[in-house]
Amino acid sequence: MTWLTHTAFAGLTSWIIGLPTSTSILGSTAPDWTEDLFGIHEHRGITHYLVIWFILFLFFLTLRLENLFLPYSEYLLGFVYGGLTHLFLDSLTKSGIPLGFSKIRVRIGGLITTGKPSEWIFLALILIFLTPLTRLDVKFGWNKWKDLYQQGIIDKREYDERRFKIW
Repeated sequence: MTWLTHTAFAGLTSWIIGLPTSTSILGSTAPDWTEDLFGIHEHRGITHYLVIWFILFLFFLTLRLENLFLPYSEYLLGFVYGGLTHLFLDSLTKSGIPLGFSKIRVRIGGLITTGKPSEWIFLALILIFLTPLTRLDVKFGWNKWKDLYQQGIIDKREYDERRFKIW
């Protein structure tokens, strides 16, 4: 996939689930630019290992859900989420992504070829279906009710009523 598809998908989905879009967009290209940063010559090598990104995601998600905030942990979670979206999109291509420290590769479908019409059709579908959700400000991720309650903006009754609602 090209950077355009990676950033569009990560930006739109991170907005919908309530993660910082800026770091999600940066993270969506990270598996590629970290290859250059660390001098790795194999594309879709260690920087694309699903196991590494998934463990990082679980770590920062645990910090978020347990309210064990490291400085900027929400942004780090967004960055790692962006990396996972990168891997998801790359797994849709014919070459797939490496699972981890083995020769096993993950492929979902394999119908998309980078830079070819199949990718542009996929990008158009992403934009058609996800952009309206961002414009309507629909959020499907964890909500901010607990934060509002802890800050004293809403009372316990309102927190109890709204904490499990999607809208």
